[in-house]
Amino acid sequence: MQKLSILIPVYNEDQTIGEVISVIDQLQILNGISKEVIIIDDCSTDNSNKEIQKALNAIQNKDFFLIKHTKNTGKGGAIHTGIKKATGEYIIIQDADLELDPNEINTLLDQVVNNGADVVYGSRFLGQTTKGGSFLSNLANSFLTRLSNLVFGIRITDMETCYKLVPAAEFKQLNLVEKRFGFEPEITAKLAKNKELVWKEVPITYNARTEEQGKKIGWKDGFRAIWCILKYGLGSSRYVDR
Repeated sequence: MQKLSILIPVYNEDQTIGEVISVIDQLQILNGISKEVIIIDDCSTDNSNKEIQKALNAIQNKDFFLIKHTKNTGKGGAIHTGIKKATGEYIIIQDADLELDPNEINTLLDQVVNNGADVVYGSRFLGQTTKGGSFLSNLANSFLTRLSNLVFGIRITDMETCYKLVPAAEFKQLNLVEKRFGFEPEITAKLAKNKELVWKEVPITYNARTEEQGKKIGWKDGFRAIWCILKYGLGSSRYVDR
């Protein structure tokens, strides 16, 4: 691996995106792997774009790129844009809040570089790494993961995790259609259909936000996730039509 592409979808995260950019700028990738950081502002209505520009001006790093959507497409839609632009051999998704610690990206990369993994998920539920989060939210995550394991024929502990480290070639050939939070079960379902991929999970630190702090996912997204698990897990479509 020569380069890692880090995708940061952003929607109304003006309180945290500047710090996220700063931390990732200082992140030294293991084994001297270079990084490119693709920030996708999904038509934010707050000061996110201003904070992004401020942070980029401060770091002056030519490997950081900003893409601005003129229409809000959802997290999945922003990630679709980032995947198309990515030039690294591997892609990882980084949320624009501070729920996850970017310094732990190397923990996932180590599984690819030194342990033969193809796909690595960062689990919020392996070990004592989760802080906060409501009982109902944790219960919903557990249910969705168990259901996805049953339908997809895999064994993981955190299907809804943001930290998904995936070969870029695999990402780019998948027929991804979900534009919002249905992206998480969709990508997991379609990756699981390739039985040649070696999966690994590693524990990550997770500091959950509340709705008052900007948490955007809600109960309606949970029902959508169930639908997506069944739709993409039982369906056969996987690759982009050529």
